[in-house]
Amino acid sequence: AKDMRRISLLSTLLSSVLLSTSVEGRMNQKKKAEETNMSAGVDFQTFDLDGQVHDLMWCGYQDEVVLMHTAEGSVYRSRDRGLSWKRLKSLLAKQGAHVADDDQDIGQVHKLIQSPTDDQLVVFVGTNGINWVSEDCGGNVKALNSGKRVQEFLFHPTQRSWALAASWTTCAEFMDEPCRIFKELYYTKDVGETWDFVTNYVFDFEWGQSTQAVESGVMIPDDRIWVTRDATNKKHQNTSRKLSWSVDIDLYYSDDYFESSVMALEQGNTIIKTPQYMFVSCSAEDMLRVSIYSATF
Repeated sequence: AKDMRRISLLSTLLSSVLLSTSVEGRMNQKKKAEETNMSAGVDFQTFDLDGQVHDLMWCGYQDEVVLMHTAEGSVYRSRDRGLSWKRLKSLLAKQGAHVADDDQDIGQVHKLIQSPTDDQLVVFVGTNGINWVSEDCGGNVKALNSGKRVQEFLFHPTQRSWALAASWTTCAEFMDEPCRIFKELYYTKDVGETWDFVTNYVFDFEWGQSTQAVESGVMIPDDRIWVTRDATNKKHQNTSRKLSWSVDIDLYYSDDYFESSVMALEQGNTIIKTPQYMFVSCSAEDMLRVSIYSATF
């Protein structure tokens, strides 16, 4: 009788295991079928890129165009929201060759900048002094040779064709005097066709105008710029971001591109600007601590 009970118990356990396995198998089959059906309903394509995606930009009045910038300096363009892509390498190279100097390498794109006033206006900032401008999200591009590599580019918040740009000097520019490496600031009012010098030994810079100020009726000159700079330095400027705070850097503003200027805050080192506020960090005498100042517009 005892053996019969063991056999009955084993039979019950075996039946339970078989039933559980059967149910689990049917559930897995159903799950795989659902996943297959879901995959069948998704339309997707794969594209090979020459590097990791560095930047992605929606462009056009209805965001129908997408520009993709890779870590290798290539730009890809899609005019159907990413369903298909075209590499712009040959187009950029062809246009760049028209303006390059005899011994100048055309270079690659290292940054995409979109106008805040016109979604279709995009600047492709190059690595060797040649930049490209497009009025239609990369459909057509025009190459411009600035003569110097542009490291930073800032569109004006309300004037479509205006921009500021920063570039570092090179020793090749100092033929008859000792080499000095520092950051220079330039401005353009024709989207890079021509550039004019503003000032040197610059750290941060911003346009003074603001969309919020315009909407609020606050009168700010369109030409106003804010700059933090070391006006006393005659040697090399630190080429990396400031490693420490400095009492030699001050905050200035100018309404005529430094034909004249006003020191607004002594020891003002850095600027952060939004459409409504501007924040400035001011170095303490020990160059370890800072005070933060803020103002509207």
